[in-house]
Amino acid sequence: MALEEIRGEIDAIDARIVELLGARQQLVMRAAAFKRNAEEVRAPDRRARMMIRLRELAVRHGVEPALVERVYTTLIDGFIELEQRRHRTLTAPATPADS
Repeated sequence: MALEEIRGEIDAIDARIVELLGARQQLVMRAAAFKRNAEEVRAPDRRARMMIRLRELAVRHGVEPALVERVYTTLIDGFIELEQRRHRTLTAPATPADS
């Protein structure tokens, strides 16, 4: 296989990953409506459980666990930021102009 073919396959995988990130983002935004406060948005216990599960998945699929943890740390931090913004919007008190 030539380098350009390998790069083409990588590009195709990247397109699928971005599509899946979009689906994940939609679910995260929907989940914000169920959270009562910023701490529930951060969900540190769930995050810790996710990291354990993701490291196990990495091992099972032959992926470097430290890489998966690094990628997901960045991913989760970004989604928490988005969800916190969404949560603030959903829980902001109504103003007279909103009526």
